[in-house]
Amino acid sequence: MDAQLSGVAAMTEHWAHARPDAVACRIDGRRHAETLTYADLEDLVGRAALALSRAGIGAGTRTAVLVPPGRELVALVMALFRLRAVPVLIDPGLGARAMKACLAEAAPEAFAAVPRAHLARVLLGWARGSVRTTVTVGAHLLSLARRPAAQPDAWPAPDGDDPALIAFTSGSTGVPKGVPFRHRHLAGQLELLAHLGGLAPGATVCSTFAPFAIAGPALGCSSVIPRLDLRRPARSDPAALAGAIRAHGVTCLFAAPALLDRLARHCGERGLALDPVGTVLSAGAPLPHAVLRRARACLPEHAQVLSVYGATECLLVSVADAAELDATAVATARGAGTCLGTPLPGNRVRLIAVTDEPVARWSDDLLVPPGAVGEITVAGPAVSDPYLGRPYDTGLARIDDGGTPVHRMGDLGRLDEHGRLWFAGRKSERVRTPDGDLCTDQVEPLVNGLPGVRRTALVGVGPAGRARAVLCVECEPGLSRRERRDALERVRAHAPEVIAEVLPHPGFPMDVRHASKIRRPLLAAWAARRVGEEGR
Repeated sequence: MDAQLSGVAAMTEHWAHARPDAVACRIDGRRHAETLTYADLEDLVGRAALALSRAGIGAGTRTAVLVPPGRELVALVMALFRLRAVPVLIDPGLGARAMKACLAEAAPEAFAAVPRAHLARVLLGWARGSVRTTVTVGAHLLSLARRPAAQPDAWPAPDGDDPALIAFTSGSTGVPKGVPFRHRHLAGQLELLAHLGGLAPGATVCSTFAPFAIAGPALGCSSVIPRLDLRRPARSDPAALAGAIRAHGVTCLFAAPALLDRLARHCGERGLALDPVGTVLSAGAPLPHAVLRRARACLPEHAQVLSVYGATECLLVSVADAAELDATAVATARGAGTCLGTPLPGNRVRLIAVTDEPVARWSDDLLVPPGAVGEITVAGPAVSDPYLGRPYDTGLARIDDGGTPVHRMGDLGRLDEHGRLWFAGRKSERVRTPDGDLCTDQVEPLVNGLPGVRRTALVGVGPAGRARAVLCVECEPGLSRRERRDALERVRAHAPEVIAEVLPHPGFPMDVRHASKIRRPLLAAWAARRVGEEGR
């Protein structure tokens, strides 16, 4: 089907007519699993759309959706698309204060949620000044959805420029930002997804990322929605995920590197093989080669593992397959950065000189020389609209190229002679020393593979431009005091001369949502105290 012409909801409707008895969703509940065919899903979506319409939700209505992953979430979002309403999707793991700020920023007119979210809305004053319509999912919505009712012969199709949804970033800068998408952006994302492979009609896809679970039925795939820890999905039970993969015959798995690593370690320790899986898509952070090795040990020989690079603002940018990661692993260990693969068709990736200032208009004078490190920028069909109500943040993240929006990824990298993109580190995490800038992904891999080292983190102590480079080291658990001391000595011997200090740390502070993301500002503050204490 042509995603640009049909839209997400219409694509799902197409599969309901073409393959009504095929499985659209499998949901692993706490007590039992539930299966929905395309015919079941289409019936539920149609009735949910009617219930929402009766409640006063229509074209353009911003609707906050606070529903756990499951059939209700899939049906609700699809029904809102069908009504041309605008779902507002907020990470359920955010704290109450951040949730209130996000809802204030989005100003939803309707609030569709499970009962406990409605209780929080009343008690904590969420969206108090904007919400006029409330729908309780699990009572009002589903009771109406079960009653026979006349439905329109056809729902009006959205225009490509119509608002589609608002999704809030996970807040890598500490403040979640609302990212608005139009229907053409969603169509662009679906087209880019089709390039990845493993998502052909009839595939069974297990995604730990809710938007992909919703996209699956639109692509003719069966979406498996596993049980997850919503506050810390990267730390969800790997045994439950492995069980779901094997029980439902998952052919395509989508998981962040941290969760993929937990799954691979679990399977390796128990000798489990994930035989049905033919494709693994890893995103959210660069895929370490050690995680790739562990994952392939529990996958069938023919399975392909793909590392996907992107961001909420432009979900799919480039992809690297296992062969590329194998071929570039030695270069990564020598400080070349991590290979992110070749940009996907339709994306234009360019590298600009590193600056923390806004850049209003594009000029080729911004470009760095071929092969040099610069900030990664992307122009393409999936680049979202400007941030919601945040002109300053938009100014830092967007460049106008003759009417085409160019998104600044906030990542540093380079393009090699083969057109492959390499990741050097986050721009905000570079260490600015008197001798120049140091990038995290060009320093840490030099020592991360040493015996006894679990991971390292490069941080700066002191003002930008005069910072001292400090390498914090977290050793593998279970080592003796002597083994930890030996590991630190190996790091000191292999670290570049620009590293002023090597400090052991008992356990890095990690982002509660993304176990692969180190909270470097906290680690830098800790290092500053240690360096200060040792200097006295």
